[in-house]
Amino acid sequence: MTGPLFRRFARDERAAVAVEFVLIAPVLLALLFGIVILGYFMGISHSVSQLAAGAARASVAGLDEAERRSIATAYLDRAEERYPLLTNEALRSNLRFDYGADAGITVDVSFNAEGTMLEIANGFLGLNIATIDGSAYLAY
Repeated sequence: MTGPLFRRFARDERAAVAVEFVLIAPVLLALLFGIVILGYFMGISHSVSQLAAGAARASVAGLDEAERRSIATAYLDRAEERYPLLTNEALRSNLRFDYGADAGITVDVSFNAEGTMLEIANGFLGLNIATIDGSAYLAY
């Protein structure tokens, strides 16, 4: 079966680029998806850490624990305004005050990744990222 039709088909390279694209496109799209997810994770992680640090710094303006707690809580409640990647519904925070020689405040913030791009990536990439946590301590 080495007729002229077969030889002409074997030399035809018009669809070579399409075949190469079909072979390479899934790898490139997976790489692009991974880069976007990594950037999104880093953005949220940084925002959570900065939110905790900002709340701790803001609390310094208070004179007693009640006032400091109120200031830090107000700062945490405005997280969506300051950090566009965060939503108040996904955030949980905890304030701890220390007394004595090591007097200060510890602010713990946790971001629930449910319903975000990270949840989708967990299914594809097996990342197992359920929460992103940040913490800040500030001595008074």
